[in-house]
Amino acid sequence: MTRSMRRIRFSAVLTVLAATLLTACQTTGAPAPSAEQTHRPPPPETTPSSPLSDAPGRVVAQNKGWIVRAHPATKTGSAYCYATRTDDSSPLSFRATAKGAAMLVNADQHAQAGKDTESRLTAIFPDGETMALEASPLPDGGVVVPVELPKYEDLFEPFMRSRAVTLQRDGGGTEIGDVNLGGSSWALAALDECRILHTDK
Repeated sequence: MTRSMRRIRFSAVLTVLAATLLTACQTTGAPAPSAEQTHRPPPPETTPSSPLSDAPGRVVAQNKGWIVRAHPATKTGSAYCYATRTDDSSPLSFRATAKGAAMLVNADQHAQAGKDTESRLTAIFPDGETMALEASPLPDGGVVVPVELPKYEDLFEPFMRSRAVTLQRDGGGTEIGDVNLGGSSWALAALDECRILHTDK
């Protein structure tokens, strides 16, 4: 076999090899995703954090069966004051920030009013007076009644002078029951003082 024929055969072999490699590259794609990758569940939805501080509260006042705590501001939450029964026997508690206040019924102190859900909470006092409150029901069954600061004293005045109240949901619906208001006048006054002294301006 002459040298020129060897060169031709060698070139032909290289051509076939190159064509084979090119075909292999074109037909071989990325590996198919595994079943775990294709059926991976979506990440869990994150619960929006409360705009209130999560710092432990400091007792600033305690009397008549009530206790008021001041929770300082943190990097992620605003300062607030919280008034509740010392023995946690009452479903009723009160909260105040620099911008507003709230009455909570069977609710956590960080509970927030819902944007899309509204309810009516009726307060019935022993003297026969009734008060309709705009409230927001909570997923856990509690209720939060937001209060604007200019209306703070006007709204809470019946709660301050009465010794008890019966609360009903939706104007005669689910009855929350009779709530002892003993000492509430002192508690609400102490809460407002705490708000002035210990919350952000």
